[in-house]
Amino acid sequence: MIKIFSILSFLSVLLFGNDCKNIDDITGYWLSPKDELSGRSSIVKIIKKDGKYFGYKVAFLDSIPSGNDVKNERYSLRDRKILGSVYIYNLERNSNNSYINGRYYDFSIGKTFHSKSRLDCDRLIFIISVDNIGMLGSKQIYQYLDEDDVKFYIKEEIQPDFSGIDN
Repeated sequence: MIKIFSILSFLSVLLFGNDCKNIDDITGYWLSPKDELSGRSSIVKIIKKDGKYFGYKVAFLDSIPSGNDVKNERYSLRDRKILGSVYIYNLERNSNNSYINGRYYDFSIGKTFHSKSRLDCDRLIFIISVDNIGMLGSKQIYQYLDEDDVKFYIKEEIQPDFSGIDN
C-alpha cells in the first residue's frame, strides 16, 4: 500500500505540480526532463562536495538498464555506466538561488557544455550552452522530489563516479 501511495504521490507531482517548497540549496533529488534523443527521464541526485555542486543519475523511470557512456570522446570512459556517472559538475553558488561556472555532460552526444542554473521554488532551471554566457544553448527544467517520493525507484544507493570530470 505504501508503494502505491508513493507512486501516486510521485505521479501527482509530475502531472499537477506541487506547492512551492522552501528549498535553500539544490542538494537532493530532482526529476530530469525527458531526454530528446532517448525519451527517458531520470532521477538525479545533486550533492555538494568541496563547496561545489555535482549531479548524477540514480535511477531511470522506465527501469530499463542504464547502459554505458558509449559516445564519450575519451575512449577510456566508454565502458562506464551512465547511472552514477557525474554529468553536472563544478556548479558554484552565486547568490541564494543562482549557480554559475558549471559544466554539463550530455551522454546522448558525448559532449560537455557550460552550465548555470537558477533555483525557482521547487524547479531547477539549467541553461546549458556552448558559450560561457548562455546565449547559444538550451534550457532544461528539473523538478524537485522529496526523498520519500524516490524510494520506490532507487533499489540501491549509487555512489557518484567522478571519472569523467574535467578539472
